[in-house]
Amino acid sequence: MDNQPEKITNCFLPQLVDQIFDNLQRKVAITTPTKETRSQFFYDLSVLLGEELVRRTLQLLDVYRFTYYYAKHRQNQCVVELYKGTEYFRLLPKINYCKCDFFQSYVLQLPTGLLYPDIPTSQEFELAGWNEVSRQSYTCQHVLGLRLQQLLKLSDQKVNEKILYPAEFREIYLSIFED
Repeated sequence: MDNQPEKITNCFLPQLVDQIFDNLQRKVAITTPTKETRSQFFYDLSVLLGEELVRRTLQLLDVYRFTYYYAKHRQNQCVVELYKGTEYFRLLPKINYCKCDFFQSYVLQLPTGLLYPDIPTSQEFELAGWNEVSRQSYTCQHVLGLRLQQLLKLSDQKVNEKILYPAEFREIYLSIFED
């Protein structure tokens, strides 16, 4: 029974996060957000998702680039690739899923043995650099980073678009779900 408030909070978390984004989106549509508005937005996100996740997401926005892939003749379908050097993550906008270790371990809570067959299931595993509070999360810095990038409209230097033939797009799309 002790976990009851936590379970209730977790079931509303996606809606609360969406509400925070929607509130800022409405304000951005009307006028340029003030420093206070932006501060309140990041404070609200930090309260719900944790300061560390929000901080790491903001750091990600500084160093990652975004490529939006669209299928030729079907531009309503999109895959976004976040990348820095040779490291990349492919995401679907508005879908809370990522193949990164953090998402698999701390969002999906997949067992260590399933994720890392080389590590005995009895051995504790934790990702380096993440604090105790972050070990159970609603999302990862890549998914949150994509949402922030779309909301804040980062400079064109960090974002580009590519139109692909259907077969090429399908290959990129399917790669999101491959192990």
